[in-house]
Amino acid sequence: MEKNRAKKMYDYHVWANTQVFQHVKKLPDGVYGDTLKSVFTSIKDVLVHLYATDITWLEIMKGSTIQDTFRKVEQRREEVRGISIKGLESCYDELYKEYDNFFALEPDLERTVVAEHPKMGVCEFVLADLIHHVVNHGTYHRGNVSAMLH
Repeated sequence: MEKNRAKKMYDYHVWANTQVFQHVKKLPDGVYGDTLKSVFTSIKDVLVHLYATDITWLEIMKGSTIQDTFRKVEQRREEVRGISIKGLESCYDELYKEYDNFFALEPDLERTVVAEHPKMGVCEFVLADLIHHVVNHGTYHRGNVSAMLH
């Protein structure tokens, strides 16, 4: 598959997340899970939220039902409860591989997918737009981490 703009944006998302993990791992023990007064209670909570949301959108892009998506997200959230920064980074690495597999198998990122949400009803999304949303959401929350560290 030729790298299109959406895939390039996703590659940036992976790179930027990697930078956050590299920085947080260098900080004193405890900073990752310390309770802070912010939008999120800890850096870990931000990173887990970002991880869960990236899973959600990948499942929607793959055509999973919203019920299956919610189940998978909750299962994976449970798997990362109490996990170290290095462990969470490994989970992110596995998720990046899942996205790469999706990109390798999806020939048309301009294709529309339909998802039914219990509150929002039937929604139509262009895959490339969802990928841009994933990246923008990640940028926003990496900003939360930056603010929390300052």
